[in-house]
Amino acid sequence: MQQQFKTVSATLGHHDAGFTLRTSHATRQALRSAAHAMGSIMSQVM
Repeated sequence: MQQQFKTVSATLGHHDAGFTLRTSHATRQALRSAAHAMGSIMSQVM
């Protein structure tokens, strides 16, 4: 789970995962949905 927060943190441009953890109240389902949407966008770009 920690690695997932690091990935989300980097994607959002946060300098560390701690900031993301303090400011995020996302559920696992919301994170999965966001990752799926980002994956769809990336597959179109690449």
